[in-house]
Amino acid sequence: MLIGKTGSRKSTLAALFLSFFGRFTGAELPLSFRDTANSILHHAFSLKDVLTCIDDFHPAGRQEEARLTATAQSVMRAYGDRTGKGRLRADASPLEARPPQGNAIVTAEFPPDIGESGTARYFALELRENDVDLEALSFFQREAVNRSLQRCMYGFLEWLRACCLRDAETEARFISSLRSRFEGERTAFQKSGILCHGRLPETVSWLMLGMELLLAFLKAKQMVTDEEKVEIENKFRLLLYRLAARQAENITQDKPTHKFIRKLYALLESGQACVLNKNQPHDYTPQNCIGYEDETFFYLHADIAHKAVRKLCDEQGEAFTITAKSLLKALAEERLIETASGQNTKSVRIGGRSKRVLCLSKALAQRIADAPM
Repeated sequence: MLIGKTGSRKSTLAALFLSFFGRFTGAELPLSFRDTANSILHHAFSLKDVLTCIDDFHPAGRQEEARLTATAQSVMRAYGDRTGKGRLRADASPLEARPPQGNAIVTAEFPPDIGESGTARYFALELRENDVDLEALSFFQREAVNRSLQRCMYGFLEWLRACCLRDAETEARFISSLRSRFEGERTAFQKSGILCHGRLPETVSWLMLGMELLLAFLKAKQMVTDEEKVEIENKFRLLLYRLAARQAENITQDKPTHKFIRKLYALLESGQACVLNKNQPHDYTPQNCIGYEDETFFYLHADIAHKAVRKLCDEQGEAFTITAKSLLKALAEERLIETASGQNTKSVRIGGRSKRVLCLSKALAQRIADAPM
């Protein structure tokens, strides 16, 4: 996903990348978020073994944002999982699934709010106004018009067929080596110390394999030396890991638990909700009270706090679809709340009465609330 404000040339770059497969301009990209999700996924199945572009995630209003976000969710899950929608004929017999068979670039002015699992299914590259070298861009656009990029792709495919797919035995060895190298790259990234969603190491591994194949092709055509090949590969790995670390942060910020905590603090700091001192008597309980606190914990009424956060997200046009029960489970799994006897809420003595509340660690919650966005 290429993310950047208007004028950052994300559509122009996407068209240039697609020019390995045909002739494209930033104004003539194959697919758009103005298309329906079903139309996009139909073309995603048809565009086999090529790169395409789904252009311009840029909602103009709340109603359109909901529609485009739903489309983005469908697209990310289809490409991320390589699954097609199950459908039936009129006689109830199953139709063949139509999963995406190529790869896609998505351009967007800002990331769609599709949750932690949705964000984990794409790899983001943020473009700022002066990131693109305009002189280099113009040079490669001229080469694209002259079909140089198409000839390069043709040469790569011919090389791949000749050295890796010339017969069944060679093809089997090539596929086996791809699997082995993929697993090696995935393990290397997992050992890098970057804490991330389980899908990210796979994404990094595929991108590394792509670069390795490109460099092997360039070396075979004597376009790079052995030393240049190693240098480029190492530079690419460092760049990819840095981008992956940023992507891991973006995925973490989309966790329902982290969103709940950030919105909880927003409610408390704005006065839309309040918590009372657990250790003091209270003659009056405000209507916006969602729980209690001491120096160590927030003692929250789980359903009331969940409802308040969900209402705030709705008002701000953000998705928060997790149920109160699932939220409690996720908070417990991340050890953000204190549990007892296998339950995610505890009976706590408050004001002379026992109340069942979720006990949210203030120290851990504050760390999440203070994390840069």
